[in-house]
Amino acid sequence: MSRVGASRNDDVLVLGMNPHVQAEADAIQKSHPGARVLTIRDSARNDQVRGARAGGGQGLHDLRTEAGIQCFVGGLGLTWAQGQRVAAALSSAGADARDELAQLAQVWARAEKGGVIPSRLVLSGHSGGWSLWGEDKGFTNGALTRDSIARLAAALPRAASQVEDLCIAACYNGGETSVEAWRALFPQVRTVWAYNGSAPGTFSGATVHLARWEKATRGAVDVLQADRARGTRKGENVAVWSRRDGYQTATVRESTSGLRARYAEGQAVFARYFEGQERVRDTQRGPLREHYNTLQSLLGRPEVSLAERVSLERARDQTLRLLFYGNVATRFQRTHDASLQRGFEALGRRAPDFSQLSRAEALSRIQSFGAELSRRQPPPRDAVRLWPLLSEGLRELNRAHIPEQWL
Repeated sequence: MSRVGASRNDDVLVLGMNPHVQAEADAIQKSHPGARVLTIRDSARNDQVRGARAGGGQGLHDLRTEAGIQCFVGGLGLTWAQGQRVAAALSSAGADARDELAQLAQVWARAEKGGVIPSRLVLSGHSGGWSLWGEDKGFTNGALTRDSIARLAAALPRAASQVEDLCIAACYNGGETSVEAWRALFPQVRTVWAYNGSAPGTFSGATVHLARWEKATRGAVDVLQADRARGTRKGENVAVWSRRDGYQTATVRESTSGLRARYAEGQAVFARYFEGQERVRDTQRGPLREHYNTLQSLLGRPEVSLAERVSLERARDQTLRLLFYGNVATRFQRTHDASLQRGFEALGRRAPDFSQLSRAEALSRIQSFGAELSRRQPPPRDAVRLWPLLSEGLRELNRAHIPEQWL
């Protein structure tokens, strides 16, 4: 079935937070050579993009500053009021995620002026269900949240209404509540493809999945089957929504009561790792990963109350950071090295290298630091400043101090 209507097409826009996004776009292009596939990726300079200027010509816009954002939106050719809504969306994005969001704004702005944009959208990257970020293996990138994308979609409603098929090529965005949240951004969406669990990496299955998704969403389709990736790596984790059939998963879902019971049993597992009694040997497998999967499954159920959800979200954030504690400790040390030196020296102590300590050793050092700090009257300023980083950050693994892109 071919698409009809001026705005419908089989073109695809791929926004990727990881370095191999072009390979994913190429897989889609190979699947459908006749489609136009556009790619959005990390810019050469953090949060700086090239674009039109209000007075004419092209220039490099520095989105790290309010002046740079205003200059950027001034070149989009929108009304002043709409440009300010786009500016607010860009300002809401964290460090090194504004460049991807700005490139998305450049494409979507065409629809606001009567143009046509790709009807199919792929969002790719690492995820815990609420944002997309890039890996830290010689390639660092920020975290682009669903909220920031939602703000941009609200600012550019004609563009949002042209998106008909959405693929979230990232882990843990396939719970029913998450799919509903993504659907809410695009009022005319016909299908959604996501993962109710971990998703395959670029070269370990994502390109295969994306090719199958592309074939399944050609034309004005109103149905998408969850078994389209059957027989492939992590195909069992696919979850879909379509206008005709609603929400479906590739495998039979466990009952919510069963998940709650499994979560309660897993609390002891979490405690052993959190207290440093056990060390994560494999971030993708094992008891702690299973506990994390249970948390994500519960958060995907619409019957979970708001109060329960708040508690589960905090547990999810801690568990994810505990799974990747090795990365967390390394980035924590690298980022806060100077503050660590000053804070420990203020108490007459030598600062440890937390990247070289086990979690149990790190917790012991933090406890000792806190005990010494409480004895000092008045407490040294540098030690006081360091304490929240140690206690709320490295000890409690608070999301506010341990960003997603460290994982």
